[in-house]
Amino acid sequence: MSAFEPLSLLQRTWLLELGLERSFLARLPQAQEPSARPTLPEQGAPVMDSVPARAAQAVSSLSASDSPSVEQSSAMTARDQALALLRKPGRQTVSAAEPVQNTRPAVLIQPEQAVDMSSLQEQVQACQECGLYTGRALTVFGAGVTPEPDWMVIGEAPGASDDRSGQPFDGKAGQLLQAMLTSVIPQASVYMSHLVKCRPLGNRPPTLEEMAACRAFLDAQIRLVQPRRLLAVGNLAAAALSGRSDDLEVLRGQTLSYTDALGRELPLLVTYHPASLLLRPQHKANAWRDLVLLGRLQAQG
Repeated sequence: MSAFEPLSLLQRTWLLELGLERSFLARLPQAQEPSARPTLPEQGAPVMDSVPARAAQAVSSLSASDSPSVEQSSAMTARDQALALLRKPGRQTVSAAEPVQNTRPAVLIQPEQAVDMSSLQEQVQACQECGLYTGRALTVFGAGVTPEPDWMVIGEAPGASDDRSGQPFDGKAGQLLQAMLTSVIPQASVYMSHLVKCRPLGNRPPTLEEMAACRAFLDAQIRLVQPRRLLAVGNLAAAALSGRSDDLEVLRGQTLSYTDALGRELPLLVTYHPASLLLRPQHKANAWRDLVLLGRLQAQG
């Protein structure tokens, strides 16, 4: 009587995986497998049922007698084939030499060529021109009446609430801004957006590089929205749209201008960012004067 029970081909496969030498396994009795040619599974039968037979067929090549170097290479190939079948039953794998087909076409980032808001928003969502995309939850494209709203309000960057909802001016600052606009232009149509479409982490202001990377999207957005007037809230938005480096206190209180991509010259007003007013209520009196000017400009038609 043999000292060992005969090993099945499946058992031999797992022993090979544990690192046992083939010369040791050759001394162990092997279970007799039926000599009949394996039959294909019936139509509709699970693919998993045929896996042990395919694994056994791969392992059986281990008994071939070749020179030591060829024998070791052949054994490793057969073992790898068998283990691949055992570990992923019923699944098809893609060879590294076969490229994976991408069913979604790459988005070409050309904001100046966008013909509608939908295609421009798709470009914004695919953009990786600066590092802001790595920390965002959602892109914050814009929201409101389009085309040809009475006012397009442009802030600096999305906040935490905007980042979660994908909507501009979505937090307490946005509620204050909405109340301010309603108090002076209750019937006006408004569209809102930001200089950059992704939130800077830590609620920091966007850098010059980040604003430059996103500027083409803003210019294309203004071109497509076709607002009658612009309202920049915050120092960065005021400087970016006016093209002037003056402080906000110098720029506010007057009607400036912005020339869009179509060559149209739009009236531009600037005022404090509503988030700044929440932190510095002493500016609310000046902010009200800016709103009075906004109301007068709206009344001019």
